[in-house]
Amino acid sequence: MAGLLLLSSVIACDKPSADATQPPLSTSAAVASSSARTAASTSPAPVSPAAAQSWRGTYKSAASTLTVPPDYKKTHWSDTQTTAGIGDGPLALTVDGASGHVSGTVDGPLGPATVDGVVTDGKLAATLRRKDPSDQGFTGTLLGSIAGDHLEGTMNVTLGLASALRTATFTLTAGAAP
Repeated sequence: MAGLLLLSSVIACDKPSADATQPPLSTSAAVASSSARTAASTSPAPVSPAAAQSWRGTYKSAASTLTVPPDYKKTHWSDTQTTAGIGDGPLALTVDGASGHVSGTVDGPLGPATVDGVVTDGKLAATLRRKDPSDQGFTGTLLGSIAGDHLEGTMNVTLGLASALRTATFTLTAGAAP
């Protein structure tokens, strides 16, 4: 019974009287509330992912050779004598700043083709695929490096039936007009 009496007196003491006014916020509560408002108003806005970067320029392709290792000396391969895929053409790439994903197009003697790859630590690695795979045109790889506002590299490509090899060098400029 003594416990019940003690409990009721504690509860009765916590209740404000009807004529009592609401006490002001304690100093620590006011400071915490003020600090939260200040932090919310002075904290920087969330950083948005880097914007996509466009690269445009040209490539110059030439006939390439295939070196067969001595262990495969009985393997015969011959390059069909053709001028297909030799010459200059446009190359356009877009690099997503947040993910490093690369997409683009190749036209001219090696096109029409698409580019899909990635840029990591200033290095480009991508594949070149046909817009129309049934045309048996040139496919291959692109490797390059970014230095300032230039992206330079090499493409190694072959016709769909591996009957002609081409190597192309390219130089692209950041933000260049199409």
